Amino acid sequence: MKRFIIAACAAVLLLFGALYMIYGLGFYIDLRPGTGVTALFRTDGRKILRLNGGGDWEEFELRGVDVVSNLPGEFVTDYAPEAEDYLRWFEQISEMGANTIRAYTVMDSDFYEALYLFNTSHSLPLYLLQGLQVSDSANYGAGDIYDSEFMDLLLKNARAAVDAVHGRKFIALGDVSGSGYYRRDISEWVVGYLVGHEWDSGNMAYTNESTLYPASYAGKYFTTAADATRFEAAMARVMDELTEYETSKYKTQRLVGFINGALTDPFEYTDLYAARAMKYVQLDAEHVLPTDQLLSGYFAAYRLTPMRGDFAEYLTVRQRARLAGILSGLDTSDAYHGYLNLLSEYHSMPVVAAYGFSTSRVPTYEMEPPLTEAEQGEALVRVWRDAVDAGWSGVLISTWQDVWDRRTWNTSYSTYEFREPTWQDVQAEGQCYGLMEFGLGEEQVCLVDGDTSDWAESDLVSRTDAGALYMKYDEKYIYFYAESADYDPLDGALYIPIDTTPNSGSTYCENFGLGFDRAADFVICIDGLTDSRILVQEAYDVFWVMHAYDVTREDAFTEPREPDSPMFQPILVMVELEDIVSAEQWVPAATYETGKLTFGSANPQSGDYNSLADYMFTENGVEIRVPWQMLNFSCPAEGRIHDDYYEHYGVQSMQIDGFHVGLALEGSDSRVRMSPVPLETWGSGLPYRERLKESYYILQAHWAEN
Repeated sequence: MKRFIIAACAAVLLLFGALYMIYGLGFYIDLRPGTGVTALFRTDGRKILRLNGGGDWEEFELRGVDVVSNLPGEFVTDYAPEAEDYLRWFEQISEMGANTIRAYTVMDSDFYEALYLFNTSHSLPLYLLQGLQVSDSANYGAGDIYDSEFMDLLLKNARAAVDAVHGRKFIALGDVSGSGYYRRDISEWVVGYLVGHEWDSGNMAYTNESTLYPASYAGKYFTTAADATRFEAAMARVMDELTEYETSKYKTQRLVGFINGALTDPFEYTDLYAARAMKYVQLDAEHVLPTDQLLSGYFAAYRLTPMRGDFAEYLTVRQRARLAGILSGLDTSDAYHGYLNLLSEYHSMPVVAAYGFSTSRVPTYEMEPPLTEAEQGEALVRVWRDAVDAGWSGVLISTWQDVWDRRTWNTSYSTYEFREPTWQDVQAEGQCYGLMEFGLGEEQVCLVDGDTSDWAESDLVSRTDAGALYMKYDEKYIYFYAESADYDPLDGALYIPIDTTPNSGSTYCENFGLGFDRAADFVICIDGLTDSRILVQEAYDVFWVMHAYDVTREDAFTEPREPDSPMFQPILVMVELEDIVSAEQWVPAATYETGKLTFGSANPQSGDYNSLADYMFTENGVEIRVPWQMLNFSCPAEGRIHDDYYEHYGVQSMQIDGFHVGLALEGSDSRVRMSPVPLETWGSGLPYRERLKESYYILQAHWAEN
């Protein structure tokens, strides 16, 4: 009996060991060395072809949407969505007219389970473009691509991706991937693999300048041209080993490519332009060559960003000579001023465009103002049409849903990082790329549309001779409703002073001649249809502290502003650090007044809906919504707000449990009484709702019908 138990235990251990070797480590023995290799997708020149049910090859235009594992209150790397969430999203994506979804990395097993269930129950499947990426610390770190955290992890995840889509993988804890038991074979719906999400040009430069690594690569499926860089040789190696693994183990191949972008495109620019635009290196897909053993194909993909209208003028003389034939007939009427046409004509392979537009209140480029949801949709459609007209093989729209844990360079210093994304910062451009938005709670707290039915007596903050002031808030905005029988929206201004922190503010606002019974940090001024804005007391102006040198060449800390100064300043944000081609003289950085308020209806059900609307008049008052970050909140969910900048030499947060607000009308000479408002914090795991943006329906009208 004892021998039997020992033998049984040994057998179980051997079984688990074998399963771990196969599903965990990807171990295999090629038992079919003579079996032919198949491919369901291949390339033909600059076209992508798909093998249809009749056995014929037909052109395939990729219409893709990036899907990430984001939910409110959860980091993307938490992989919180479940199969039912993905199924719901896949249904909506398909109804929009998309035929492909892209995953940046190996997702959790629920994602692939949902894709299998969707495709086996629908006549029109959704195809998958499987991405591979490394951690941000590796990509943007001090090393290069051959660091173990970069190359080794990239190759490991390449093999994991192949096994996951073939339903033969178990991941207990992923490095930059999801986890689970991947048991569904979805390979028949996988278009291909895309290496990378975006590459850091500094990392690329370190790799290219190193003499420790090979400057060429010769593999079975990919080799490099004579003028290839070390980074391009690394890309050839990754794609070659990925293709070899899938070919040997599963006897099939898929399309493969790597991502590129405007900062790393193949073209040489003049030294000044290149230095100011931080364009240190070139990455050229034409320097990586597929061999005759590659049956599927090789494509190029670009993450598109706004381009200067005159970008072609800053190509070097040598580059202009090489591109003379293309530049002479360049169509500059597209959304990127000819850049789409240039890339399409330059490449000998299919090219896929990855792009997106944000509905944030804050732009990140001087050339790209904030977009409403409708304008987002129109921009997405225009770039798609321009790309197809230019000969591109398809597009990848970023992203399906808003991602709350993304940060943007021109506002990131204002928010409290490394905390759960329990609120949405609509001032951060990176958080608002989605075609779908999230909101906490079953219903929205307030719709700024002139309808006062959202407001109850429990929302009342104060009632004075000036009128009544109501207030409430949610995960995106603070809402105000000011009501006064003496207020005429088109004849006279209305003011709402706000005191958020005890360490700053002034009891007098010289701009409007207003006095307050306590020091105010901000003043909301509603003045007609076009001249309304929020002003900040100048000592509490985070823009000045962070960017004084960029706009005036002054040091904010050499002569600090008076803590009780009566001057209130417009709320600005940086959109370009400097003019990237001005060599003769210094040009101030480009800014945008994000504190200027937009009149309109913020109700999505309204016929004149404006997703960027900040205020709307009622019969005898006004409704207003203010983003948390504009009032210097670093994390409203935790009641954290900016402390004194001059005491801490920059942004440091402090805790508050409430603030004070008041109400005044133009012409009032009495000191404004400010009333306390408690601030209740909230955590993660709260119920949430989803809403398809106006851009979804605009894109649907073009994709579903064409």
